[in-house]
Amino acid sequence: MAKRGKISKQIPARETEERPVKWKKYPYLFLIVCEDERTEPYYFEKFKEEFEKIYPNETVFLRPVGTGRNSKGVVEQAFIKKKELSEESNKSVDETWAVFDKDDLDQSTGNRQRFIDAFEIAEKENVQIAYSNEVFELWLLLHLTDVSSESPIPRADIYAKLEENIKNNPAYSSFVYEHGNANVVDIVLKSGSEAQAIVRADRLNYEHKNHQPIDANPNTSVHILVKRLRELIDWYSFQI
Repeated sequence: MAKRGKISKQIPARETEERPVKWKKYPYLFLIVCEDERTEPYYFEKFKEEFEKIYPNETVFLRPVGTGRNSKGVVEQAFIKKKELSEESNKSVDETWAVFDKDDLDQSTGNRQRFIDAFEIAEKENVQIAYSNEVFELWLLLHLTDVSSESPIPRADIYAKLEENIKNNPAYSSFVYEHGNANVVDIVLKSGSEAQAIVRADRLNYEHKNHQPIDANPNTSVHILVKRLRELIDWYSFQI
């Protein structure tokens, strides 16, 4: 993917678990396997932090994993990671999600088929999908502004629109978007609205209801995963 500009702070690499996980504390195991190795896992780590704040911390064990693969490869890794987590915890994994982008996979017959195959494999392996067409950053952009479904939007334009809308906030007027820098997540979560992003994504889904995911540009189903995580956070918070 094209990279643009520079940003001053970099997100440090995530440290490995310092202490053994006490699996008895977690009645529910939730696995999210992502295409991207930085931005997407970092975004879902924010939900992990919310689960960990719920007293007495006996809630959901959420593991976001970055793979550096695309579509079919992410789904294949999802059921491999699912097996690994099940063996590690000696429990069944309750939910497994694959998060990936369409990118430019429609530009060649082979890659287009891999994207389509990803959905078929996921259904067989009980892996749920949160995809974006073209990129995950569309989901971040929806926190800040509406996006029309009338014509396809190249990913470079999504990056440019994301930068432009972040700069509209005086606190981030000097912001320059750099693809792969996860700091954009913190900025969007501070200055945008998750609730509005869900409404906007629902609308895009509805307007693309007659299109296959590979042809539904712009569109994202990341909000479905986010709504599921919010349901679990609300449920466990209510149990206190």
